[in-house]
Amino acid sequence: MSIRKTEIQKLKAGSYIIEDGEPCLIKSIEKSKSGKHGHAKMKIICVGLFDGNKRSLTIPSGHMVDTPEIIKGSAHINFIEDATLQIMDNENYESFDIEWPKEQDLINKLKELKQDEDKMSHSTVEYWDLLGRKIIKRVTTD
Repeated sequence: MSIRKTEIQKLKAGSYIIEDGEPCLIKSIEKSKSGKHGHAKMKIICVGLFDGNKRSLTIPSGHMVDTPEIIKGSAHINFIEDATLQIMDNENYESFDIEWPKEQDLINKLKELKQDEDKMSHSTVEYWDLLGRKIIKRVTTD
């Protein structure tokens, strides 16, 4: 679990930020002019990766914010249950349970794989590890 400090001015749409302990994807970022009291303000609209909640932040432009380190990995699917999937990392062969993704196209692919066990044995998932929590980002079949 690694967190870096980054100046808010260096972030762009598509970057990641930690807000209230939740890693969030920045959807838009706007910079206002500096006012009579000094710093310009940055208005950020972001969406939580795990909870899907939309957040709106206003931060002075010179401030440092927390950004998560994203550890990417690939894994094979061991089995698919109704609430979770069990996957095995391709590098260290560690098995762990992971929740179903929130994106509908990934859900459809996983439901299709659940019906066909032969396809499931030849499929891999790309997952991200953020702040000790894992999320599936892509499903591929060979």
